[in-house]
Amino acid sequence: MNNLIKPLLISFSTLTLLPVSPKHWKPADVKASVAFYPLVGALLGGILALVSRIHFAHELKILLILLTWVIGTAAFHLDGLADCCDGFFGGKTPEGRRRIMKDSATGAYGVTGIALILLFKYSLLGQLWAGDGVWKWLLLIPLAARWAVTLSCTVFNAPPGDKGLGSQVLGLPAPFFSASTLLSLAAGVVLLKIQALEVFFTAGVVALAVGFLSQSKIRGLTGDGLGATIELAEAVCLFFAVLMLHNGFPQL
Repeated sequence: MNNLIKPLLISFSTLTLLPVSPKHWKPADVKASVAFYPLVGALLGGILALVSRIHFAHELKILLILLTWVIGTAAFHLDGLADCCDGFFGGKTPEGRRRIMKDSATGAYGVTGIALILLFKYSLLGQLWAGDGVWKWLLLIPLAARWAVTLSCTVFNAPPGDKGLGSQVLGLPAPFFSASTLLSLAAGVVLLKIQALEVFFTAGVVALAVGFLSQSKIRGLTGDGLGATIELAEAVCLFFAVLMLHNGFPQL
């Protein structure tokens, strides 16, 4: 049990604003921490679900949920999305794209990406409210998006010579991925039954799409790509949740 405490704390310090990182850890602890990412997502989703129960005006409640979503993650994933937008679409070569992504300044592509993803989420949350069991979706979608990162960390490699966070967390051992997946799927099925499988499938497709795009652009996946994966998976899963609730989207 003690061997799991450090990876658990690392996962929370990596994905949230909580300053709980252990003072001493091994590289294996960082890799193992990825298996706890869905748990972090579930707890974040639980907070969003609680916020959804606050009695506020409709638009104010949605804004409060979105604000909690951003603050709870310290906008870390939005920063990754912005870096990917700037690098992928602003550079001409893999080296040039990676150099842009490492720049602390945010360019026009990055600002546009952040603005669009937040507007998209706000609009979709408003549509989601017309259905039943909103709190279940708010709990499941952050969980599924972070499970998508466990898939990315199992499938993809870092670019040659990369020394960033991505190079430390990529390479999740298959047993850790399997355990994380089984527990995530079980939690999802308890919440939304068969619809949960569609959400996980959607998140997985997003993870693979971002991973292969990153490979084509910079020859591998980085921590910025993992942040972008979470943001895009959340948005796309919200989109499909709205489709399933209101437009009779085919179910498995």
